[in-house]
Amino acid sequence: APLCIVNWTNEEGSRFAPAMMASAAYVGDFTVEDILSRKDADGVTVGEALDGIGYRGESKVGTQKFSGFVELHIEQGPILEAENKTIGVVDHGQGVFWYDGKVTGFESHAGSTPMPLRRDALLALSEFALTLEQIALKLGPNAVATIGEAVIANPSRNVIPGEIAFTIDCRSANADTLEALDASLRAAASEIAKKRKVEIAIDQVWRKPPTHFDPKLVDAGERAAGALGYAHRRITSGAGHDACNLNTIMPAAMVFVPCKDGISHNELEDATQSDCAAGANVLLHTVLSLAGVAS
Repeated sequence: APLCIVNWTNEEGSRFAPAMMASAAYVGDFTVEDILSRKDADGVTVGEALDGIGYRGESKVGTQKFSGFVELHIEQGPILEAENKTIGVVDHGQGVFWYDGKVTGFESHAGSTPMPLRRDALLALSEFALTLEQIALKLGPNAVATIGEAVIANPSRNVIPGEIAFTIDCRSANADTLEALDASLRAAASEIAKKRKVEIAIDQVWRKPPTHFDPKLVDAGERAAGALGYAHRRITSGAGHDACNLNTIMPAAMVFVPCKDGISHNELEDATQSDCAAGANVLLHTVLSLAGVAS
């Protein structure tokens, strides 16, 4: 079978949202028109940006068909480096629940309002954040939760915060664990809101179920790593990738290589040339075996 190398547009989502937009359009999660209309911080659309560099292309999205997809990526985590493994054979990808939240208390004077009479939105969110940590720990080890943004409305040094907008990111490779996270965080929000006399609204804005990569492709990657003599292990992807989108309509799998200290999305991100070459070698021999070519 013929081999095709694909570079999906905007995998990271740094300039345009959502991330992994090209593969998402390919599998039908978004329309092409929707994706092309997305704007960056300066108001430039994806379509305009692609036209500007001559990358719009003439073929209709979805015209090119594949029998399978294997993706190479840095781990974006510390496990491979910590275990001195060169290759991670990815068998699962974490599911993701995203939420937008808002705590509504009451703004009042920081000096003249007694502590028992306050409806402090920040203290409510602080208690909720610590409770969310305990929920994730209790449901672990394969559960994580993060409040990545918190913005006080009309902040002032001498005013008790009355309103805070925040976000939540919950992930697990187990669907039941994700549902348990959802139920637990909602129950915690309700209890804390009642105790602190505030309102806590939580709106789920995105949910992606866990990815279970095709066993045949995963096995092929593992065989390739072993045949080439690389130290390897099976691993779960903590981040989203194009392969997770493709896996919904075709067999897919992934190959990871280590990155220094597990750092990603940061200027300190670093992967060695030898590790990258090893990953490319495993990718090559994996797809050759799947295509029926002796390698």
